[in-house]
Amino acid sequence: MPSLPRSPRRPWQPAPAKREYVQHAARDSRYDTARWQAARKAQIARCPCCEECERQGRVTAATVTDHIIPVRLGGDFWDARNHQSLCRACHQAKSASERTQIAPRG
Repeated sequence: MPSLPRSPRRPWQPAPAKREYVQHAARDSRYDTARWQAARKAQIARCPCCEECERQGRVTAATVTDHIIPVRLGGDFWDARNHQSLCRACHQAKSASERTQIAPRG
């Protein structure tokens, strides 16, 4: 039996709220450079364990170099003092908590 195409929303449903921030809407092209790969590798070599896990008394291998202050919130992309080593789970949790923060204007 043929069916009607599904509409994106039903007329009685409210329109979805517009989100302020979508994490990978415009991924920074600097992550694709050899310079970032070298900075990432150097950070993991300096601190091979997840810094957040260490604060919680666990030992976990780090796999991600994270910006402590997100670049979109004013953190310096290349400053090694703004980098930290995290495991994937800690990085995802940190990124999720940052999604609701709004970038400063100006």
